[in-house]
Amino acid sequence: MIQTQEGLKIVREFDAPIDLVFGAFATAEAFAAWWGPTGMPVTVKSFDFRPGGTVHYKMEGNGQVMWGLFKFEKIKQSNLIQFVNSFSDEEGNICSSPFPMDFPLEIFNEIRLEESNGITTMTLQGHPVNATAAQKATYQSIKDNMQQGFAGTFDQLDAYLLRAKN
Repeated sequence: MIQTQEGLKIVREFDAPIDLVFGAFATAEAFAAWWGPTGMPVTVKSFDFRPGGTVHYKMEGNGQVMWGLFKFEKIKQSNLIQFVNSFSDEEGNICSSPFPMDFPLEIFNEIRLEESNGITTMTLQGHPVNATAAQKATYQSIKDNMQQGFAGTFDQLDAYLLRAKN
């Protein structure tokens, strides 16, 4: 269950049909075309988009290399994706954040999609799981930064969707 009192919530509209937005998460090629911070291209090492599947990816840019991991929990075609996101090492083992902070090792994320008149509304909600009180406090303290980071990521998704529609 989403714990909105301690979590992150982002709502964003895309001028694209729901199947196209959902599909942007569903293949390695699409995912790599838009996921991640602006200026940090993604290379997908493994991709298994199904409940119980994982995505292991590398982000590089600005002299940094970071690895990430998604573990999919629930996927409902075109309108629901639930996954736990973590930083990882090159082998796909969960590890601490590469940033000098006590960030949670695992973040549960839920993406819900709804379409009306060709516009898809995406609601992303997330919160730490299996986190210490200090890690939860760190997560809370950087929610504004995460909002900004996801804004850049979703700008890239918007551009990807525009290219994919044409």
